[in-house]
This record gives sequence, C-alpha cells and structure tokens, in this order.
Amino acid sequence: MWQVTGELHALDARRQWLAQRQHDLLAALRVRRDAPAGTRAGAPMGVPVGEAGASVREISAPSARTALLIVGGVLVVVAALVFTVVSWGRLGIGGRAAILLALTACALALPRPLRRRQLTATAEASAAVGLALVLLDAYAAREAGLGGLDLVGPAGYWAVVTTLTAVGAGAYGWWQRLRIPLPVGFLTAQLPGLLGTTASGGTAEDYATAMIATAAMDFAALYALAAHTATGPAGLRDRLGGEGAATALVTGARVIGGGWALLGGALAAAHATSASAPAEVMRAWVPLGLLVLLGTALCRGFRTLPFALRCGAEGVAVVALTVAIGAGLRWVVPSGWDVAGYAAPAALIMVWAAVSSVRSGRWAKPAERGPLAPLPEAAAAAAAGELAAASVMLLLTGVVVLPELAYALTRPVVPGITLWLDGQPPRWSWQLATAPLFVLWLVASVLATLAVLRARAVGDGHLDRAANALRNAAALAAVPALLLMPVAVGLPYAWVLAAAAVVTVAVAVDVVRRPGAALVPRLSALAASGALALLWSSADRAAVLALCGTFAASAAVLAHVLAAPTASPAERATARVAGAFAVLALGVEAFASGLTAGLPGHLAAFAVLAVAVLAACAAAAWHRIPGREQVSTAAEGAGYVLAATALALTAPHPDALSLALAVSGVAGLALALRPDRRRAALAGTALLIASSWVRLSLAGVTFPEAYTLPVTAAALVIGHRRRTGNPETGSWPAYGAGLSATMLPSLSAAFNDGNWVRPLLLGTAALLVTVVGVRTRLQAPLVVGSGVLVLVGVHELAPTVVQVLGLVPRWVPLAAAGLLLLLLGATYEKRIDEARRLRDTVRSMG
Repeated sequence: MWQVTGELHALDARRQWLAQRQHDLLAALRVRRDAPAGTRAGAPMGVPVGEAGASVREISAPSARTALLIVGGVLVVVAALVFTVVSWGRLGIGGRAAILLALTACALALPRPLRRRQLTATAEASAAVGLALVLLDAYAAREAGLGGLDLVGPAGYWAVVTTLTAVGAGAYGWWQRLRIPLPVGFLTAQLPGLLGTTASGGTAEDYATAMIATAAMDFAALYALAAHTATGPAGLRDRLGGEGAATALVTGARVIGGGWALLGGALAAAHATSASAPAEVMRAWVPLGLLVLLGTALCRGFRTLPFALRCGAEGVAVVALTVAIGAGLRWVVPSGWDVAGYAAPAALIMVWAAVSSVRSGRWAKPAERGPLAPLPEAAAAAAAGELAAASVMLLLTGVVVLPELAYALTRPVVPGITLWLDGQPPRWSWQLATAPLFVLWLVASVLATLAVLRARAVGDGHLDRAANALRNAAALAAVPALLLMPVAVGLPYAWVLAAAAVVTVAVAVDVVRRPGAALVPRLSALAASGALALLWSSADRAAVLALCGTFAASAAVLAHVLAAPTASPAERATARVAGAFAVLALGVEAFASGLTAGLPGHLAAFAVLAVAVLAACAAAAWHRIPGREQVSTAAEGAGYVLAATALALTAPHPDALSLALAVSGVAGLALALRPDRRRAALAGTALLIASSWVRLSLAGVTFPEAYTLPVTAAALVIGHRRRTGNPETGSWPAYGAGLSATMLPSLSAAFNDGNWVRPLLLGTAALLVTVVGVRTRLQAPLVVGSGVLVLVGVHELAPTVVQVLGLVPRWVPLAAAGLLLLLLGATYEKRIDEARRLRDTVRSMG
C-alpha cells in the first residue's frame, strides 16, 4: 500500500508538471503568433518572450494585453462621455463637432494601419471605441439641437440612429475584417424595430410584428452571410480570422433571432386567443402569418441550419398557424366549441405530417431505405416538426377539456359513496357537453390513423413499438369516447350503464373467440371499459350486483381460455390477471349482497371471507390441471387479499374479529394439507392464537396465563415429540406457536398492569427460554425469549428513564445522543461485522 501510494503521488506530480508545460508552450505560441514581424523568433519554446530562463508568469502575455486593451478602451469611452456631458457647454457648436468628429474619425481610421503592423487586438479595441463614439456623437447632436434634432421624438430618433449604426458597423467590420464590429452591428440591429414601434404608438400586435420582423432580418442576414462566403461558417471563420468568433456569431444570431421569434409569437398568440373582437384577431394574424412564413422558410430554405433547428422552426410555424386558425374559428363556431377550433387544425396537420413522413421514407425501416436513396432533409425536417408541434397543440387542447371529461367520467362516484355509506340514494344528474367529447374522439381518431400509417410504413404486417403504442393509446382513448356518447345525448343512467356493460362483455367475448389477434389493444379496451362500468355502477346497488357477477363469470371464462397449454406468454399473463379479478369481483359481489340484505359491514365481511375460502379450494383444484398452475396461484393470492380485507372490516368489532380469525386459522390449517403449502400451518396457528387472545380480551380475563399455559404445555409436548420423530423439523414449527401462545398475551397484559409480579415472572420465564435456546442452539426459543425479555426490561425501565430525563438539563440527552452517534460512526465497520456474525449465528441455529 505504501508503494502504491508513493507511485500515485509521483504520477500526480508528473501530471501537474506536464500541464504547466503545456500551458507555457501554448502561451509562447500565442506570443509568436501575435508578435510583430521584427520580433526575434529565437526564444526557446515554453519560455515567454524575454530572457530565457525567466520565471513563469501567472498571466500569459495575450491575456494581459487583452485586459489592458479592454480597460483602456473603457477609460477612453468614459472620458469622452464625461467630456460630452460636463464640458460640452464651454465650447461652441463648431468646436464641439470638430472635437467629436475628429476623435471618432481617428478611432475608426486606426485599425487599418494597426493591422498592417499585426497589432490585431489593438485594432479591435480602436474599432470598438470608434463605434461607441459614433453613438455618443448622435447623443450629443440631439442634445445640442443640431439641425433641429431636439424636436424629433427620442424613440424615432434612436430608431434611425441604431439602424444607420447597425448597417455601418456591419459594413465597416466586413470591410476591415474585424471581429468586434460585426456582433456590435448585429446587436444594434435588434433595436430599430421596437424603437420604431414605440415611436408610432403601436399596440401589442405591432410589437409582436416588430419582434418577428427583426428575427426574420436576423436570419436573412445570417443566410446572406453564409451564401456570400459560400462555405458557411468556414468562410466566415476566414473572414473573421478565427473559428471561435465565427461560431459565436452564428450561434448568437440563431439564439437571438429565435428568441425574438418566440417572444413575438407568444405575444401574438396570447392576444389572438384573448381577443374580444374579430378585428383584434385579424390584427394578430399579421405577426402570426409572418411567423408561419419565417418558420417555413427556415425549415425548407435555410440549408445551413441543423436538422433539429429546422424541425423546431417548422414546429413554431405550425403552432402559429394553428393558433391563427383557432382564433378565427372561435368567432364562427357555436358557444363552447372554442377548443374544437384549435383541435381540428392540429389534428389535420398531424395526419398530413404523418403522411409526409411515410412518403419521405422517414418511417420506413433502415434496410428498406437503400444506401443510394437518402431522405430529403427539407421534407423530413418539415414532417418531423409539423408532427411534433401538432401533437403538442392537440395535447394542450386535450388538457383543456380534461377537467370536464374527468368530471363526467367520475360523476356517479359521489352519489355511489353516499348510497353505500348512508343507505339512501341521493338525487343527481349526469351531463356532458358535446365539444369535449368531440375533442376526445378527434384524439382517438388521430391516434388510430397514425397507428395505421406507421404499420403500413413498417410493412410486412409487422408492428414496431411506436405502432403498438399508438394503437394501444387509440384504444384507450376510444373507450371513454364511446361510452360517454350516451351521456352527451342525454340518455338515462340505466341506459348508459347498460351500454358500458354491453361493450365490456362484447370485447371479452371477442378476446375469448380470437385470443391471439391484437391482444394488447383489446385488453386495454377491455380494462378501460370494465373499469368505467364498475365505477359507474357504484350509484346503484342492483347494478353493482349484476355487473360484478357478470364480470366475474366473464373473467373466469377468459382465464380458462387464455391459460391453454399452447397459449403465449402474454395470454398466460392475461389469464393470471383475469383469474385474480374473478375472485376479487366475487368478493365485492358478496360484500355488496350482504349490505343490500341489510347486514352491517362487520357481518357482511363473513361473506367476503367465505369467497376467500372458496377461492383457496378452487385454486387447489385448478392446481392439479396441467397448465393452470399460474392461474390457480393468482386466484389464491386474490383470496388472501379478500381474507385480509374481511379481517380489516371486522376489526372495529372484537367479537366478529375473533370469529373471523378463527375461521381464517382453520382455513389456513386446511390449506396446509397441500404438500406445497405446509407453511400455511404457521399462519393458521397464529390466527387461531390471535382469535383466542381476542376472545380472552372480550371475556375480561386479567390473567390470560390460566388459559394459555395449558395450550402452551400441550403445544410444546407435541412439538418436542414431532422434532424427536423427525430431527429435520425446525424449531419454529415445533416450539414457535407454543411459546408465543403464552408469552405474547402475558407481555400485552404486563404493559397494562401496574403490578410488579407479572413482569417479574414473565421476565424470569423469558430468561429461562433464552438460556435454553442458547444451550440447545434453537432459533425459536432464543428469538422469542430474548425479544420478550428486552420488552419487559424496557417496560420496567421506562418510568425511571423518563424521571431521570426530567431531572437532567435538556442539553444532556442531546449531547449523549451526539456522542453515541460519533462512537457508532467511528466503530461503524466493527458494529457491522458484529451484526453480521450475530445474524449468521442465529441463522445457523435449528
């Protein structure tokens, strides 16, 4: 370990030396690149220009030079500003103009001679100062009222100034091959549109138009720049003298142009959707139309734009078009159909985009595209962007109508809860507007169309994951759309419920007759329709009884058919779910029957318990049939759920709980007769013991040991004889039930007893049992005895601990807890090893 640590330190030191060496070499190369032609070139690599062997500087020469130029340029601009503001009034108009123009001309003329002497950074700084002085000249001219400029409005004046400055800065930077003037001109060009709109007193639609027009000019300038250089960013890099500057300019143009387009589109869309008159909508169409044209042009004509950005541009155009159409249709369609005006064009665009994707070959399998038939990028990008944007718009319309649909789907639940809790059916109505249902049908139809087109594009009758997902989603959307139609047309509750039940049974019959064809979509539809039918039936007792019985029978038949030996894995999984559902439905049927007959809930729970027992018997019979093992296991698990539910229902009534525990215990012992369910005997015994405890508590017994000790003695004798006859029998089946039968009730009584005799006797017995468990190396005596002994000790020490804690200062427990945590943290590994050894020791016992 010491040698490895030493080698690692040596490697770290070597890496640091190499990194410093790389930094020095790069600094020297930058100095040579930017140095004048007459500078000596004989300095050794890795040493800054100067004396060889000089100490390494923390800041490289180019970085120091750049910092000096920036600070110097800022100081010059600040000095000019102070001169303009403070000393302006001391000079005449001629002197003022001469000084400012001279300074501006000098600053703009210096870059050319500086570049000849290879002082590129100084030339950039001089150009930046000159452009700042140009804006300062414009400000000074208006403040001085030169030529009546003070009579011009500030917004209009600065709109003209920024326009001229942007054009001049761009031309100047392109002519001088400088980096700074081009982005300065581009940034200045973002202001004239908004300033001009402010000067003309424009509305929100005018501001949106100005933003989108500015974005269009940004992308047009970028397109012209790329076309002029012929090689896009590469030619721009040569013009600007660096790849980083070209990439930054292109990226900035895209980001700023896209940001203006999105802001303008969002503003126009907000005003179009909230317009209070058709005239306002027509005014909002102007920026939205510009956004549509801009997005389409970027996607189909801007070839230097990446594929993802072209998709996004087309998507923005689709969103703008959908909003424009929807805002216009809002004044044509009837009241309440506003959302349909947005959903319909989005759905049509989705279908058109899917057809375009199929035609362009983008949805085809890669093997079928062919190596010599590349996808048309413009068509593929347009189709992808249209599909994504239309999907988002259709999803948003679905979200808008979702609350109304959810209310209609869950409307019978509230009166159903009142009916089953109070026993009296309340008066209620069930209604649904047509527009939300139309949107839901539109979503289902579009998903189904997309699934068909995707399947045809893949070919050979095979479906990929996308086609399967679309088909399943269409089935899930079509079910509530179909079942809510009677509600929308105003049919009575019974007719709506009957329609839901008929649809569910029809789908189940179809699955039984054709189990292998399109199983997943039909199962999705079956689950959705069945869930809605059961949910809606809660408002009527007779409907619950009828549907639960019908669905239980249908699920049993479905489980029997799909569990055939030749069934596929999906069919077998469906069979297991159907078997479990049949048992659960029968349990609901039994409980509802009891409540309908006038029985209280804790007595109706015994009907549920009876169904659970019958499910265990049926599972035992099905288990003998080849191929039905998994179905029987699922049905048996559902029976366990019903048994637990029945016990929970009887919990508030101890007399019913005791009887339910006894019945469950006997059923568990009967279940243990199966060779593969031997361990059920433990659960049955535990349930019987719990039943006896509850019965003793009901009888007001204060000394449960008089009743439990004989049972414990008999159980221990039987367990000992069983273990003697079969040495492989574990300690828990032999002694666990017998020890728990007395110790656990006594422990419960000790916690409720203020006397000291019972805790003393129980602690002594637990100590003896623990010692026996250690001597005989048996798990059950050790775990039960030690657990009871610890709990007895906690019970006896708790009052003393509480009293002591009340006497000591409050900071002492906190400090003790902190020290304990520190000790545990310091010896964490040792404690973990001890816990593992204890676990292994207990596991090794019999």
